[in-house]
Amino acid sequence: MASSNHTRYVSVGKESTYNTAVPANAIGEIESESFSNSYDIAKRADMNYYGSAKTVVGRQSAEGSITLPLQPDKFLANVLMGVFGAHDNNGASGPHTFTELGVDSSTVLPSYTFRVGRDDNEHLFPGQVIESIAVSASIGEYAMLTVNTVGAKQSSSTETLATSVTGYTGDASHFSQAFVNFEAVASDSDFSKRVQSIDFEIRTNRDIDNSYALGSDTCERAPPVTIREITGSITFDKALLTGESTEGEPYFDELLGATTSSNAALFNPGASAPALSCLFRAGTSDDIRFDFFKVQYEMPETSVSGRDSQTMTVNFHGLYDLGDANAMAQCVVTSTNELANSDTF
Repeated sequence: MASSNHTRYVSVGKESTYNTAVPANAIGEIESESFSNSYDIAKRADMNYYGSAKTVVGRQSAEGSITLPLQPDKFLANVLMGVFGAHDNNGASGPHTFTELGVDSSTVLPSYTFRVGRDDNEHLFPGQVIESIAVSASIGEYAMLTVNTVGAKQSSSTETLATSVTGYTGDASHFSQAFVNFEAVASDSDFSKRVQSIDFEIRTNRDIDNSYALGSDTCERAPPVTIREITGSITFDKALLTGESTEGEPYFDELLGATTSSNAALFNPGASAPALSCLFRAGTSDDIRFDFFKVQYEMPETSVSGRDSQTMTVNFHGLYDLGDANAMAQCVVTSTNELANSDTF
């Protein structure tokens, strides 16, 4: 893949002070982007006139959405830090492990400056926080990552384009190198043969209304996190029965029998074992693995039509695990390409 850019790109840099623009330290191999600025219009309705005669620009903010292939590079590491908040590179020897901040942590999730190259100029979006990340993988496709941001207003649209930014030179993960496992860590030798597709989203649900203050028309502080949510969906090649759940997959009768007193739909292996593990391989030693430690499954969706194959789709929710230090989720990244073992975020 390309290692430089000329007129179109999205790059990112982590800020040390909120909404103070910083240079880029990573560039993503972006498929599409949609960063935009917006503002309210405050109108005065005076009884003297039958229509509003005066207006003023109100609150301003910006938001963005980025879609790109899932690959273990510095751009991904920045994004992961924006939703997890804690990073360990195992004494500079790797792998990179991203975990959630503890409930008593005084650390806050970082903010970022995004620089968007659009043919003639670079558009500058400082003060952006990661609102959500979503990962999807299905048969015949690359695994994809969608990142949504929100934060302070766009500060410029006339910056000089970057002439060259070194980026990732490997390939991204795709469907034949995506492995899903249940109640155990996923690997290329220990995974379910029944999964046809999986998608999940980690949301921080930022409260942008609580980031404004008198004396400014845009965010004065990073929009605070409200409730953390993890949701997703898994499609299996058939409606699984008891004897067909060979890798701990949730099966139809098990989920059908879930009750409030005996909740068979709640998976929580404990002892730091994930309830759901998803490994995405981009190269021989280039891995991205998401682990979810406590998962609540919904009732499966399955039906038949004519002689089409029957499949089963199960939606799930990641929960906070009171008995596990990993809380809800973690992500482990191994890379031999752009991302060095000694890198910190």
